[in-house]
Amino acid sequence: MEGYTRRLQSNIWKLNLMFGLRGSLFHVGILVLFLQSNGLSLKEVFILQSSWSVLQVLLEIPSGYLCDRWGRKPSIFTGAFAKACGALTYCIGTEFWQFLIAVCLLSVGSTLYSGTMEAMTYDTLLELKQEKRYRAVAGVQSFWQFGMETGAAIAGGLLALISLRAPLFGTLVFFSIGPIIAALLQEPRRSKLEGKRHGKAIWNIFTQNVLHHAGIRSILLLSSLLLTMTFGLYWFTQPYQEMVGLPLAFFGAVHAVIVLSHAFASRYAHIVERWIDDRLLLILISTIVTGSFIALGFISALWGLLFFWIVRIMWGLTSPLVCDILNRMTTSDVRATVLSFRGLGFRLLFAIVSPFLGAAADVYTLNQAILIAGVVGGITIAVTFLCMRSVWKQIPN
Repeated sequence: MEGYTRRLQSNIWKLNLMFGLRGSLFHVGILVLFLQSNGLSLKEVFILQSSWSVLQVLLEIPSGYLCDRWGRKPSIFTGAFAKACGALTYCIGTEFWQFLIAVCLLSVGSTLYSGTMEAMTYDTLLELKQEKRYRAVAGVQSFWQFGMETGAAIAGGLLALISLRAPLFGTLVFFSIGPIIAALLQEPRRSKLEGKRHGKAIWNIFTQNVLHHAGIRSILLLSSLLLTMTFGLYWFTQPYQEMVGLPLAFFGAVHAVIVLSHAFASRYAHIVERWIDDRLLLILISTIVTGSFIALGFISALWGLLFFWIVRIMWGLTSPLVCDILNRMTTSDVRATVLSFRGLGFRLLFAIVSPFLGAAADVYTLNQAILIAGVVGGITIAVTFLCMRSVWKQIPN
């Protein structure tokens, strides 16, 4: 029993490391150039990105359900192995179909991670009777992921000076560590789903924990709206930098600062709970995000980048906050599946909204497009809060 407890305690630092490996994306900054250097047209590049998005939507819920049914450790190990195989396929690939296989493997790995590592972290702390530490631990994990992403982006740019394929090998080295760490994790004891009718089981989880649970449904909707707005502004960053005349040499530095701010915000999100009620914090985050969009609708200057930085900090605060609330509102037998609904809601909403954001930027000015997004998003969030009045007390404080 004592050995089991020690292994369970070691889960936290191992999961922290897994989050760091998750962010070791050395190749992201040069991926399009790499694919084009292998003869792919821009159309084929976008087909690969579209395939990634479609697979993420299709696999998000089944992967969360598989985690609840099969176990946290087997899901994380399989995900880590799939990501390592995907990185290897990218490294040795030279043709479109090989890169498509790589995208499929990486997508499988990504969806098996989604919700699973958060659920295992909470289940581990729950068994150790330390669940109140979850937000602090989740903040550290997010810091590891985005801190590593910042360092990997800079290192990937340097590796690209050697060869466009070199950053992919950098990603492969770090992804290959994942299955080793995953194999050393200790599966926490928890109640598991029973029965063999998997489709019906997923539908039951959805109806009981989303359709018929107004509190969870409200948090999932609010989370999707906030993530869609913050992620949408992320894609406006480079066009805005170009519009205000920021020298190209500083693009990477600005990106690094913004991502690091996300990492530090997540790292210290648990401290904010000492000062403000969780529900009021959700209102504050929503107000700041909406206000930043509206401000950017009227600002065309270098100092306007400050609002991109502020919104990224709000993103960093939102993720551990929402995950903590959802973990406390669900049980261990369905926790990963419910967290997967969070990922699915964001992906679907962003997939629907993003073409309109792009079209608005084409038809109007960039400032006007951001302003329209802020007004529409702010009104939608305000209506969501009004609808949450009847379930306000269901949200854990």
